[in-house]
Amino acid sequence: MNTVDFLDNSERLTWNNPHEIVAAAQIRPGARIAEIGCGTGWFSFELEHATRPRGMVYALDKLPTMLQILETKRQNYERILTLPCGENDFELDDSEVDVVFHANVLHECETPALHLKEAYRVIKDGGRIVVIEWNWADEESQPGPPNTRRLEVQTTRDLLEGAGFSVQSIGEVGPYHYVIIAHK
Repeated sequence: MNTVDFLDNSERLTWNNPHEIVAAAQIRPGARIAEIGCGTGWFSFELEHATRPRGMVYALDKLPTMLQILETKRQNYERILTLPCGENDFELDDSEVDVVFHANVLHECETPALHLKEAYRVIKDGGRIVVIEWNWADEESQPGPPNTRRLEVQTTRDLLEGAGFSVQSIGEVGPYHYVIIAHK
Protein backbone atom coordinates (compact mmCIF):
# COMPACT_ATOMS: atom_id res chain seq x y z
CA MET A 1 0.00 0.00 0.00
CA ASN A 2 1.47 3.38 -0.98
CA THR A 3 1.54 6.38 1.37
CA VAL A 4 -1.53 8.12 -0.06
CA ASP A 5 -3.59 4.91 0.08
CA PHE A 6 -2.51 4.36 3.70
CA LEU A 7 -3.31 7.95 4.69
CA ASP A 8 -6.76 7.88 3.07
CA ASN A 9 -7.70 4.30 4.01
CA SER A 10 -11.14 4.28 5.66
CA GLU A 11 -10.01 1.43 7.96
CA ARG A 12 -7.99 4.11 9.79
CA LEU A 13 -11.28 5.36 11.24
CA THR A 14 -11.32 2.39 13.61
CA TRP A 15 -7.95 3.24 15.17
CA ASN A 16 -7.14 6.86 14.16
CA ASN A 17 -10.51 8.61 14.17
CA PRO A 18 -10.14 12.34 13.37
CA HIS A 19 -13.28 13.33 15.30
CA GLU A 20 -12.16 11.57 18.50
CA ILE A 21 -8.59 12.83 18.25
CA VAL A 22 -9.55 16.44 17.57
CA ALA A 23 -12.01 16.26 20.49
CA ALA A 24 -9.21 14.96 22.73
CA ALA A 25 -7.04 17.87 21.55
CA GLN A 26 -9.62 20.32 22.95
CA ILE A 27 -9.64 22.58 19.88
CA ARG A 28 -11.78 25.66 20.45
CA PRO A 29 -13.88 27.78 18.07
CA GLY A 30 -11.92 30.68 16.63
CA ALA A 31 -8.52 29.01 17.08
CA ARG A 32 -5.75 29.52 14.55
CA ILE A 33 -4.09 26.15 14.04
CA ALA A 34 -0.94 25.07 12.26
CA GLU A 35 -1.33 21.43 11.27
CA ILE A 36 2.23 20.28 10.64
CA GLY A 37 2.52 17.31 8.29
CA CYS A 38 -1.09 17.54 7.12
CA GLY A 39 -0.65 14.85 4.48
CA THR A 40 -3.83 14.36 2.47
CA GLY A 41 -5.99 16.12 5.07
CA TRP A 42 -6.99 13.28 7.39
CA PHE A 43 -7.30 15.72 10.33
CA SER A 44 -7.59 19.04 8.43
CA PHE A 45 -11.34 19.00 7.89
CA GLU A 46 -12.15 18.01 11.47
CA LEU A 47 -9.80 20.73 12.72
CA GLU A 48 -11.52 23.28 10.48
CA HIS A 49 -14.92 22.19 11.76
CA ALA A 50 -13.77 22.53 15.39
CA THR A 51 -12.52 26.10 14.82
CA ARG A 52 -15.72 27.41 13.22
CA PRO A 53 -16.99 30.01 12.71
CA ARG A 54 -13.90 32.23 12.64
CA GLY A 55 -10.88 29.96 13.07
CA MET A 56 -8.21 29.07 10.54
CA VAL A 57 -6.23 25.93 9.75
CA TYR A 58 -2.82 26.34 8.15
CA ALA A 59 -2.21 22.90 6.65
CA LEU A 60 1.55 22.48 6.16
CA ASP A 61 3.46 19.67 4.52
CA LYS A 62 6.90 19.31 2.98
CA LEU A 63 5.59 17.11 0.15
CA PRO A 64 3.96 19.06 -2.72
CA THR A 65 1.96 15.96 -3.72
CA MET A 66 0.20 15.90 -0.35
CA LEU A 67 -0.68 19.60 -0.59
CA GLN A 68 -2.05 19.10 -4.12
CA ILE A 69 -4.30 16.27 -2.93
CA LEU A 70 -5.55 18.37 -0.02
CA GLU A 71 -6.14 21.36 -2.31
CA THR A 72 -8.38 19.17 -4.47
CA LYS A 73 -10.35 17.95 -1.44
CA ARG A 74 -10.78 21.32 0.31
CA GLN A 75 -12.94 23.02 -2.34
CA ASN A 76 -15.70 24.03 0.11
CA TYR A 77 -13.41 24.72 3.05
CA GLU A 78 -12.30 28.36 2.88
CA ARG A 79 -10.69 28.26 6.31
CA ILE A 80 -8.03 25.72 5.34
CA LEU A 81 -4.93 27.24 3.78
CA THR A 82 -2.30 24.85 2.42
CA LEU A 83 1.33 25.91 2.77
CA PRO A 84 4.62 24.23 1.89
CA CYS A 85 7.12 23.87 4.70
CA GLY A 86 10.50 22.45 5.52
CA GLU A 87 11.10 20.17 8.46
CA ASN A 88 12.35 23.07 10.56
CA ASP A 89 10.83 26.02 8.66
CA PHE A 90 7.06 26.44 8.86
CA GLU A 91 6.70 29.65 6.78
CA LEU A 92 4.58 31.25 9.52
CA ASP A 93 5.22 34.42 11.49
CA ASP A 94 6.36 34.40 15.10
CA SER A 95 3.45 33.80 17.50
CA GLU A 96 0.98 33.42 14.61
CA VAL A 97 -1.06 30.46 15.86
CA ASP A 98 -2.86 29.36 19.00
CA VAL A 99 -2.19 25.66 18.46
CA VAL A 100 0.29 23.50 16.60
CA PHE A 101 -1.37 20.16 15.81
CA HIS A 102 1.17 17.47 15.15
CA ALA A 103 -0.08 13.93 14.34
CA ASN A 104 2.21 11.04 13.41
CA VAL A 105 5.02 13.39 12.36
CA LEU A 106 7.67 13.75 15.05
CA HIS A 107 9.05 10.23 14.57
CA GLU A 108 9.72 11.15 10.91
CA CYS A 109 11.89 14.17 11.76
CA GLU A 110 15.65 14.01 11.32
CA THR A 111 16.11 16.73 13.94
CA PRO A 112 13.07 16.61 16.24
CA ALA A 113 14.55 19.08 18.75
CA LEU A 114 14.96 21.76 16.06
CA HIS A 115 11.53 20.90 14.67
CA LEU A 116 9.89 21.53 18.05
CA LYS A 117 11.80 24.78 18.53
CA GLU A 118 10.26 25.96 15.25
CA ALA A 119 6.83 24.94 16.55
CA TYR A 120 7.50 26.94 19.71
CA ARG A 121 8.38 29.99 17.60
CA VAL A 122 5.05 30.08 15.74
CA ILE A 123 2.82 29.54 18.80
CA LYS A 124 1.44 32.55 20.69
CA ASP A 125 2.34 32.95 24.36
CA GLY A 126 -0.15 30.82 26.27
CA GLY A 127 -0.78 28.69 23.18
CA ARG A 128 -0.13 24.98 22.97
CA ILE A 129 1.12 22.08 20.97
CA VAL A 130 -0.74 18.80 20.54
CA VAL A 131 1.55 15.88 19.66
CA ILE A 132 0.05 12.55 18.66
CA GLU A 133 2.54 9.73 18.18
CA TRP A 134 2.63 5.97 17.81
CA ASN A 135 2.78 3.84 20.96
CA TRP A 136 5.31 1.05 21.10
CA ALA A 137 4.01 -1.86 18.97
CA ASP A 138 3.30 -5.12 20.76
CA GLU A 139 3.13 -7.09 17.54
CA GLU A 140 4.30 -6.78 13.95
CA SER A 141 0.76 -6.80 12.54
CA GLN A 142 0.03 -3.44 14.19
CA PRO A 143 -0.16 -0.50 11.76
CA GLY A 144 2.47 2.22 11.69
CA PRO A 145 6.23 2.42 11.57
CA PRO A 146 8.54 -0.20 13.11
CA ASN A 147 9.45 0.25 16.78
CA THR A 148 12.90 1.45 15.76
CA ARG A 149 11.25 4.60 14.36
CA ARG A 150 8.71 5.20 17.15
CA LEU A 151 9.30 7.62 20.01
CA GLU A 152 8.60 6.55 23.57
CA VAL A 153 6.36 8.87 25.57
CA GLN A 154 9.22 9.99 27.83
CA THR A 155 11.42 10.79 24.83
CA THR A 156 8.68 12.97 23.33
CA ARG A 157 8.10 14.66 26.67
CA ASP A 158 11.82 15.38 27.04
CA LEU A 159 11.96 16.84 23.51
CA LEU A 160 8.97 19.10 24.22
CA GLU A 161 10.41 20.33 27.50
CA GLY A 162 13.79 20.87 25.84
CA ALA A 163 12.10 23.13 23.28
CA GLY A 164 10.59 25.25 26.07
CA PHE A 165 7.12 23.70 26.40
CA SER A 166 5.43 22.80 29.68
CA VAL A 167 3.63 19.45 29.48
CA GLN A 168 0.00 19.72 30.58
CA SER A 169 -1.29 16.21 29.94
CA ILE A 170 -0.38 12.81 28.54
CA GLY A 171 -3.02 10.32 27.44
CA GLU A 172 -4.06 7.66 24.96
CA VAL A 173 -6.04 8.26 21.77
CA GLY A 174 -7.18 5.04 20.16
CA PRO A 175 -5.40 1.71 20.50
CA TYR A 176 -2.09 2.72 18.88
CA HIS A 177 -1.38 6.34 19.82
CA TYR A 178 -0.57 8.61 22.70
CA VAL A 179 -1.20 12.35 22.90
CA ILE A 180 0.80 14.97 24.74
CA ILE A 181 -0.59 18.48 25.16
CA ALA A 182 1.94 21.11 26.19
CA HIS A 183 1.81 24.88 26.67
CA LYS A 184 4.17 27.61 25.58
